[in-house]
Amino acid sequence: MNADVRNIINKIHQKEEATTIVIGNQKGGVGKTTNTYLIAYTLAKYGVKTLVADLDPQANATKTLMLTKGQNQDEVTTINKTLMAGVQDKDLTDLPVNIVPNLDLIPSYIDFQDFTKYIYQNSKNDYEETHILKPLFEPFKTEYDVILLDVPPFSIEITRNAVMFSDFALIILQTHDDSLSGAEEYVNTLAKLVEEYDLSIEVIGILPMLHDGRSTVDKVIIEDAKKEFGEESVFDTIVNQMARIKRFPINGITDNDRFDKKVLAKYEEVTDELIHRLGLFMED
Repeated sequence: MNADVRNIINKIHQKEEATTIVIGNQKGGVGKTTNTYLIAYTLAKYGVKTLVADLDPQANATKTLMLTKGQNQDEVTTINKTLMAGVQDKDLTDLPVNIVPNLDLIPSYIDFQDFTKYIYQNSKNDYEETHILKPLFEPFKTEYDVILLDVPPFSIEITRNAVMFSDFALIILQTHDDSLSGAEEYVNTLAKLVEEYDLSIEVIGILPMLHDGRSTVDKVIIEDAKKEFGEESVFDTIVNQMARIKRFPINGITDNDRFDKKVLAKYEEVTDELIHRLGLFMED
């Protein structure tokens, strides 16, 4: 960690409320969840108190992080209350599970797919429909430095609720046409919500993940993204293909050999650039 990153982390610590980042793309399977838990894991190693909120009923972030927890302790952890139950109780404060030092998780479960039904049954207008989650996350704003929200690609209701209390959006771009289209749709969704609700959310950047490092298509997609969103919006750091990333959902995040360390070193680069970008906004 260089001095610039360390200084920005000190500023993050000094903030009265957590910086909340929603991680998204309108398309599924582009690496949103992978980036959520690996960035969170790295932030925690840096001493940044981090909360991952898994808002996806598929619960992939929950599965990987709970496996990670199991790698670091002998006892078995059970989840006694689901996210959907917390929403129904209007209280999420007893949900966070500690994974490793400085990293907590609000776990998801398949029953969160009923969230859409719940909001329509319990809301009288568009404002209430989009502000179900915001008050439930307020207690966490003073407990953490950073909150990362992992949202499903196809639920506009969950996305809208997450955006309402987010400071930034990190968009994941896997280098193929569908992902670029998904990123464009996601930015359009954000723009509509910003205009409709007078939000101050900013796009912190677009993080490319190589779909096929041997293909020239990857470079073309990245260049197209720079033309579409502006060169400064696209991360300089590019996540290349690494087979070990695919093992983390099976075993949890590990740091046992050179393949693990290669992935974790790359995510230190990603996280350093994310922190640097946060620092630029903090100067404004």
